[in-house]
Amino acid sequence: MNDPKTILEPIAGYVFDLVAKLRNRQFVPHSLTKLHNLKTCRDMTGATTAVEIGSYKGVTTKRLSYLFEKVVSVEIDEALYRQAARRCAARKNVELLLGDGSKLLPEIATRVDRALIFLDGHFSGGETGQGDEPEPVLKELDLIAPFISNFVAIVVDDFRLFGVEPGWPRKSEVIQKLETLLPETQWRLSVLNDQFLVVRKLG
Repeated sequence: MNDPKTILEPIAGYVFDLVAKLRNRQFVPHSLTKLHNLKTCRDMTGATTAVEIGSYKGVTTKRLSYLFEKVVSVEIDEALYRQAARRCAARKNVELLLGDGSKLLPEIATRVDRALIFLDGHFSGGETGQGDEPEPVLKELDLIAPFISNFVAIVVDDFRLFGVEPGWPRKSEVIQKLETLLPETQWRLSVLNDQFLVVRKLG
């Protein structure tokens, strides 16, 4: 998520989103609106760990550290990783890893429990990092599938860009992959505020 210039900037964006919703206007959600999705998934599932693929400058990483007992975040670009590390230096429950999320995911997945995974590790232009694929979500979902019992929620960011940006899979491909990997009887899939939300059903 973007690096806010002032403390008030994300709050103003959140208020803008609320007003747009009330007026039934289309809008691209700001960072705090998307963070609210993650908090809602945590509350619905009891997730205690957040795994973030794509730290960027650590803005969301730091925010997640106030919502979860443990945060594991991966950034592929070294310069961005260093910025994220500086931002999160005081947050002792944050583990930042430098590398390609697609390669580190299997190891991370083996050592987490009751985890929410936030897949935001795609190339978005500008100074964002990029691995072998512009948007590796299909590969990432395959990688966590053998360890799915360790996860209670999956959130995929930037729903609006799937099937639009070069090299990104279509929205239908992501949905089909999720439906193939996750039994409908155990998981609930929805789209809200520009994100795929997949939560494990309780009970």
